Amino acid sequence: MGRVHGKIVVVTGAASGIGRACAIHLAKEGAKVVLTDVQTDKLNATVEEIVSNHGVAIGLSHNVAAEEDWDSVMKKAVATFGTVNVLVNSAGIGNKTDTIEEWNRVLSVNLTGSYIGMKHVIPIMKEAGGGSIVNIASLAGLVGGGFNGYAASKGGIRAISRAAAVDYARDNIRVNSVYPGLIITPMTEGILHHEQMKKHFEERTPLPRFGTGEDIAYGVLYLASDESSYVTGTELVIDGGTTAK
Repeated sequence: MGRVHGKIVVVTGAASGIGRACAIHLAKEGAKVVLTDVQTDKLNATVEEIVSNHGVAIGLSHNVAAEEDWDSVMKKAVATFGTVNVLVNSAGIGNKTDTIEEWNRVLSVNLTGSYIGMKHVIPIMKEAGGGSIVNIASLAGLVGGGFNGYAASKGGIRAISRAAAVDYARDNIRVNSVYPGLIITPMTEGILHHEQMKKHFEERTPLPRFGTGEDIAYGVLYLASDESSYVTGTELVIDGGTTAK
């Protein structure tokens, strides 16, 4: 307990899936957490769960593709807790079609949303003397994951994470990215009901199970904590061994 005690953490996409697991674990380890999402009912339920377990958390409605929302979230976080020490960019969506409209929608949430968040938190972290940014990417950003906006967005996260890690290291701002394999979340759970796709992913994954949000949260917790104070620009792959094959 207490691995991120007293740190002020903003977690996007915190209503469900990986973001929810990250917010809960960070709060358990002593962080004061600002949870954001567009799914306000689920978001509020997560906040209530954290608070009922003696954690400190607030929830804010937040469209990560809108810069004015980011401005509002950061101002509220600073007004409530004094600063922001950690940003976890977890909000993300998948492709539904192959239209240019869908391409733009996915990139606006997954990539532009992460970029805007970094842009708005970096000045706050500079003033605080440093901080940690953790961007949730995907194996689709490392290996062939489909000719679509989702893969492009995750590859883009990889690029901007590395660039920011170099540009802001002298400000004691660490920037790392996490690459989940198949993680069972509301966005991916349909795979379990599609036998052919389920078999495909089972054959690709050496460990005999799919991942959970908690598997990713433990990695994020490390990168958010001072235990990783000499870690920046790294790419943490949590994929059950998929990329080892």
